[in-house]
Amino acid sequence: MADIAQKTSPDPGLAVRVRQRDWNRYTQQAGLVICIVALGAVFYAINSLFGSASNLIELLRSATLYFIVACASTLVLVGGGLDFSIGASYALGAVVTGLMIVNGGPWPLAIVAGIAVGVAFGIVNAVVSVRLRVPPLIATLGAFFVATGLADAITGGNDVYGFPNSFIGLGAGGVGGIPYLIFYAVAAGLIFHVLLERTVFGYNIRATGGNRPAAAANGIRVERLDIWLYAISGGVSALAGILGAPRLSTASPAAGGADLTFQVITAIIIGGTSLFGGSGTIAGSALGAILCRACQAVSAPSGTAAAAR
Repeated sequence: MADIAQKTSPDPGLAVRVRQRDWNRYTQQAGLVICIVALGAVFYAINSLFGSASNLIELLRSATLYFIVACASTLVLVGGGLDFSIGASYALGAVVTGLMIVNGGPWPLAIVAGIAVGVAFGIVNAVVSVRLRVPPLIATLGAFFVATGLADAITGGNDVYGFPNSFIGLGAGGVGGIPYLIFYAVAAGLIFHVLLERTVFGYNIRATGGNRPAAAANGIRVERLDIWLYAISGGVSALAGILGAPRLSTASPAAGGADLTFQVITAIIIGGTSLFGGSGTIAGSALGAILCRACQAVSAPSGTAAAAR
């Protein structure tokens, strides 16, 4: 009986490790907040227009699409993967949706089709990486070039435009002076935060990223999980591209690309997500996206967020 009690008793060090992990998470996020505030204070001193309400809203808006992509990519990195095809999925989803709309298709169906293309590329990434044992970096870079070439091929390298106002309003509209894109980003952040922190799916992601063999030995179907993660990443990246198209009234095969990919990955890592998997938060990725976009905005000649569009 004593042996049974000893085996079933809680690990006395577990609570300490959990508290230490949470403390490290909060201190890192607090550091990011301090950096953002300090940077804002410096550039407000240089140019008081930087602190205007309109400019701060524009700064947040400029980070929204990057953050939406980062939400799904955070899950991939926490799960021990890496997706460098997100910038191409962003562009391909936008042009597929745009072509369907300008050729007479209803825009809700066109959005579904664009997301489906992104999901399909995500599944291909997972299959190549998991089944064929190709490293994720190589597999997703290959998918990046394939998706980029496909976007150029189906558009002839030309931008797609001529969208109806009902579709343009999805990305260009707003309420109370706040763009819809900010609301979309907040909704995405809440959904992915709950998914990662409060569900069995999120627990499995962390377990797989922390120790893949141990996760598999404990009954987690790691290969199926990989497929889900890459499919979500591809679909969300395509959705972000679709939401970006109506804001500019144009779906461009040159949108996204390597620039978006590296900015998103950078924001996620700055936000505290480990490249080796197992740890990361959506809140950290949000702060990382804001910090990256703020740095890019103030490095522009005008010193405003609008310059970083």
